[in-house]
Amino acid sequence: MAVLLAAGGGVYAAVGGDDGGENPTASPTTTTPSHSKTQDPTPEPTTGDGDNTGGRGNGESDPNDQRRAGEAKVLYQKPAPEVSKSNLEVPGFWAMKGYVVKAVENKIVAYKDEGGSKWTLSLPKAVCAAPTSTTDGKVVVAYAGHGKDSCSQLALIDLNKGVKLWDHPAPESDALGGGYTNVGMAQSGNLVGMAWFGGSAVIKVSDGKEVSPEKPSAGCSIDGYAGGRVLLRAYSCSNGTAKLQQLTLSGSIKWTYTIRKGFKVSNIFSSSPAVVALIDQDRRSGGILALSGKGKERSTLALGKQSYQPECGTDIFGTNMGNCEGVAVSADTFYLPTEMTQDHGLGSTSEIHAFDLTTGKRKWAVKVAERLLLPLNMDGKNLIAYEKPTYTAPGRIVRIDPSGGKPKTLLRLPQATQKAERDFYSASHTYRNGNFYIATNRITGSDTTAESLLMAFGR
Repeated sequence: MAVLLAAGGGVYAAVGGDDGGENPTASPTTTTPSHSKTQDPTPEPTTGDGDNTGGRGNGESDPNDQRRAGEAKVLYQKPAPEVSKSNLEVPGFWAMKGYVVKAVENKIVAYKDEGGSKWTLSLPKAVCAAPTSTTDGKVVVAYAGHGKDSCSQLALIDLNKGVKLWDHPAPESDALGGGYTNVGMAQSGNLVGMAWFGGSAVIKVSDGKEVSPEKPSAGCSIDGYAGGRVLLRAYSCSNGTAKLQQLTLSGSIKWTYTIRKGFKVSNIFSSSPAVVALIDQDRRSGGILALSGKGKERSTLALGKQSYQPECGTDIFGTNMGNCEGVAVSADTFYLPTEMTQDHGLGSTSEIHAFDLTTGKRKWAVKVAERLLLPLNMDGKNLIAYEKPTYTAPGRIVRIDPSGGKPKTLLRLPQATQKAERDFYSASHTYRNGNFYIATNRITGSDTTAESLLMAFGR
């Protein structure tokens, strides 16, 4: 049984079709970033209560004025700011205790759950890559360097205080032309893995200095990293072989798993337990593989002929391996969403399937009508999922118990913000401590749509 990984949507379908142009031939960059260590002094963070208008402009109504019985409260709704160009990626979003932090170009802003800003930090240039996980509230981000499209400067940001702790050039690039394009980042403990078109590096969170794990043999290159509890890296070779490795806290190799010949890792859904998707040289998927904590094969998921659709974004060069949404994992179960299908009697439906990581077999399926149902994260043994909005109804946050069964509604999002909720072009979704956040990953700059940067909902 073979399956297909489609570009952008991350669809795992039955055999057939092509990759939708996900793997174009790319020319190497010819820009060379400057490696001067002279840096602007760290700006003092701007702090203060800010306004409590929920991001509304003058004359705009409060969506809570239209709140219906049983609906969640809109904590705030922040409009997308004017940006330097259209269709701009704005990576960097982290949920902290009592506030969230969002990066947009050269600004990083913390928004309090009760409304208003906690702090604002300015960098010399725009943030162009960022991990999704943090270490004790600290995160390393990459921002634009001196060359065109060069994402070559690194800074450690304290998300608790809103200050920059260090600022260094990225390690010397080994890419053709010395450029840093399509940078993917993953953070775990004191390590950050970086991969870009033609190069890679591992640095320490504490001081930004490079560490040197064992290099792959000649003819091989690092494809990408995934972080969280542990740091994984995947690499592939010109002879058709590929491997997945876990790094120790010091940057050495803990274990190495050899992928079956002709395939390589395309996405890392989870680093611990390790769950990865495979593809061949023609972009056809080799299924989803689970590994043990010692790097031994645990199972191959029995996907059958069902089509699955995690939200993995558009990652042309495959350097951002850990960026998939719409999946969740516990110690023994992996949760994967199906694509929308036609169900006679129910119309369009979608499902979440729970797979046993030890056997690879499907444990149960939960179905909803007229909505795309996406796993978010685990709450103890329960799964938290997002029922995305339809053209007429807002979304819902639901809880599904370990044995499946009917989803129980935790938050019913407001009808008043249904259109804004639906209009996010690409977004990160986080449920934490009873609050739900949607943060955009891309600002299109369209003149026809009032875009949102960030929305927060609570009880």
